[in-house]
Amino acid sequence: MECSPNGWSEELKGGVRVLTRTFEFENFTQAMAFAVHVGKAADAADHHPEINVSWGKVRVDWWSHDANSVTSRDIALAETTNSLYY
Repeated sequence: MECSPNGWSEELKGGVRVLTRTFEFENFTQAMAFAVHVGKAADAADHHPEINVSWGKVRVDWWSHDANSVTSRDIALAETTNSLYY
């Protein structure tokens, strides 16, 4: 696989390689707002991650279902996700 974007790691999830990162926030409201921004970017790209929100944390997993792995599209969207956080 190509190099993972800054802050992301590869993980096997149900036998499928995914890009994953957990983002931290001061509270639940900020975490939810970030998740909404990621969702809007995903809709614009017509490619959707798994997003898990908890108090002060958002875990985002990117992979391509049709490829059953991480593709360049996932890497690009992970970079987009980073830009929404920084």
